[in-house]
Amino acid sequence: MARRAKPDPLLSQIYSFAQEVSGERGFQVAQTLGDGATDEKIEKKTKGKLKVAEIRATLNQLHQHGIVEYTREKNMSNGWFTYTWKINPDRAMRNLLTAKKREHEKLRAKMATEEGAQFYKCRKACMKLAFEQAMELQFRCPECNGKMAYAQNQSDVKVLEDKIGAIEQILSSSKSGLTTTNSGLMQAMVSGKIK
Repeated sequence: MARRAKPDPLLSQIYSFAQEVSGERGFQVAQTLGDGATDEKIEKKTKGKLKVAEIRATLNQLHQHGIVEYTREKNMSNGWFTYTWKINPDRAMRNLLTAKKREHEKLRAKMATEEGAQFYKCRKACMKLAFEQAMELQFRCPECNGKMAYAQNQSDVKVLEDKIGAIEQILSSSKSGLTTTNSGLMQAMVSGKIK
């Protein structure tokens, strides 16, 4: 019985990054690139689910975020250019780490807010407001006009702590001299706590 090859954790993380950048289309396009593919080949690999124009727009988005790169060849008989696209793993991982640093900063700021304030919600949980905002609204939800009550936020804080811890693991692994293709770093990145 043939064994299935384990998915490459580096590529898995790059595919997830492509999905963050370009949605499901970015994920599909990144998966079809292999060692290099033209937009027409990608269209064939997706069995026509994506049109060439959509593929080109997605490739350009992925290129802007440093996930893919291209080579250009000119056909001497008709003068047209052919673009062959492939994943640029080193640049993609550098950009992913930069994005995780920004996410870390935002989560830290949100954590400070969560820990330093009391929050109120209505029964329908339309919105969560800080004490000062809830008081201004006389503890009435601006969406449904329901009465707002004190909301425990320990679970929210725990979720933030987990996300921050996972990102810190990634960032500390990258600072300790590991290359972006090092499997130790990738193990931290694909631990499942971060998408």
